[in-house]
Amino acid sequence: MLVRIELSIPTPSGLSVRAEAVVDSGLAQRVYVKHGAGNFESRQVETGERFGDRVQILRGLAEGKQVVASGTFLVDSETRLRPITP
Repeated sequence: MLVRIELSIPTPSGLSVRAEAVVDSGLAQRVYVKHGAGNFESRQVETGERFGDRVQILRGLAEGKQVVASGTFLVDSETRLRPITP
């Protein structure tokens, strides 16, 4: 027997990013914001609820900023080797 159930779950309001965009070091959560051509700036953020493939951002990021959504591990590794100077 198969049953199909649809539940309506409200999503939190406000700013959210793809879960892949958040780098969690265990001590802090960071996203990388595009800062000019080929430059990225690390921003510490406070995350809220996770829903599907998205994470709510409570603090640390303004609406309209472009964040790295995939390959964040590579960007994070590169910035640890060579500090970014804006």
